[in-house]
Amino acid sequence: MPTPSVLEKIRKKGVIRVGFQRHTPPFSYCTQTPFVPLGYSVDLFRQVLAGIGRRHGIERCEIRAVEVTSSTRLGLLENGSIDVECGSTTITPERKNSNRFSRPIFFTAHRILVKNAVLSSAGKPNGPMTVVGIQGSTSHAALMAWPGADVDYRFCGSANIASAFERFCQDEQVDAMVADEVILKALTLNAAISDVQLLPHRIGGEPYGFMIRLGDATFQAEIDVELERLMAERAFETTYATWFTGQLPGMGFDLDIPLTGEMRERLNAVQ
Repeated sequence: MPTPSVLEKIRKKGVIRVGFQRHTPPFSYCTQTPFVPLGYSVDLFRQVLAGIGRRHGIERCEIRAVEVTSSTRLGLLENGSIDVECGSTTITPERKNSNRFSRPIFFTAHRILVKNAVLSSAGKPNGPMTVVGIQGSTSHAALMAWPGADVDYRFCGSANIASAFERFCQDEQVDAMVADEVILKALTLNAAISDVQLLPHRIGGEPYGFMIRLGDATFQAEIDVELERLMAERAFETTYATWFTGQLPGMGFDLDIPLTGEMRERLNAVQ
């Protein structure tokens, strides 16, 4: 028998288990214990769920947050430990073979964060670099496929974004880190690192989306209806600004990444 849609679970039990990451600000992060995530993706999904509830007459739906990482999120979704994953997961053709995705909630590019000590006076790497990143991630793939690479590098894989960043900060043998641009900027500001910089190159780039189990076309459609509605409203600008131009709660800095016309057009153009 086919697995019932998450929509039916919400109707019957009034609860949904949602996977969020701890170390991916401003999309999903937590600075305390117990795990109570906040961020753009968290905020947006709460609005989506509230809209689904209104349309279906569901009076109550509790979100139970489950902490996931880039290494565990796929397995936890597939085995039913979570009903949906909301964070900074890029939509790729490979992932769509085993999971469904909502319409995009953000578009990103990948950047390389470099320690100033390994750069010449011209701002270029002095020699071969050791670059850390999430093993098997889209950032890893973008780096490996980068046609414009003009430096030699060796990639070192980590299991998740937190361990990759820790290694970048603490391992003297690591020269650089590759990851999604916005997350790199947030992690750098949060750690108050001053002796690093982003290389100017933007490599690859994909949309982010909420990840849903492959067989649940019903729940995907419900999410997409609400995302389309939300992104067409002026209130979406407030939601975006809260996390990309306002001071991030618990972190004490802002990212200064305004909602551009290009981003708005790309989000609204998706059918």
